[in-house]
Amino acid sequence: MAGLKNTLKQLSSKKSEISKIRKKGEIEYKKVKSLSRKYSSSLKSTQKRIETFKQNAEDINKILSQKTAQMESVQRLKLSAQERLNIEIQNKEQIESEIDFVDAPEEKQGLEYRLSSIISSIKDIKNEIKQRISMEKKFSEAVSETEKKKNSISKTLKKNIQSKPELVKLAKTAEKKLDSASKKFESAKKHELSVTAQLTKVKSAIPKAKPKTRKVNSKIKKKKSRR
Repeated sequence: MAGLKNTLKQLSSKKSEISKIRKKGEIEYKKVKSLSRKYSSSLKSTQKRIETFKQNAEDINKILSQKTAQMESVQRLKLSAQERLNIEIQNKEQIESEIDFVDAPEEKQGLEYRLSSIISSIKDIKNEIKQRISMEKKFSEAVSETEKKKNSISKTLKKNIQSKPELVKLAKTAEKKLDSASKKFESAKKHELSVTAQLTKVKSAIPKAKPKTRKVNSKIKKKKSRR
């Protein structure tokens, strides 16, 4: 009887200590689990951003190529118009010079007609050049704006790519810690259950004390019988 009570006392003390270890392990497990989820989530978000920015970079490159091609096309047309303008200006100067040396009215009239046509052509070409310059400016601004967007996307993409290895490292470390904390926590739970089972067994082996009221009743019965 004394041995069982002593065992009960020891097991109760042991259970109390193990419960503390289990609670501590549970707190550590939950803490590491939360951290592991955080790093895992950050890693997934970073990878998703990298894929998104890569797609954005491809799209912006296509737009940039398109805008650049349009600007270069306008520049070629402007250059071609400028060359035609120079030729027409030379023709105008030449005909003006010829008119000064022509006396025949019909010939002079023909030169003046040609001069009028060239002057009209020069005017048209100048208007065309103005339009080309305006379009060139528009496409140049579009190219510049697109290049800014491209640089911004490239910087953000580079930043995310550079941060990924560190996140991978942190996620792996947290995963290892979680595995270790999980094993310790499960071990403590099993140990606690084992001690609890032993404690229950010992408690059931100790006979329960009889109620004092019964002893009192038996004494009264003895006294009555003596009488």
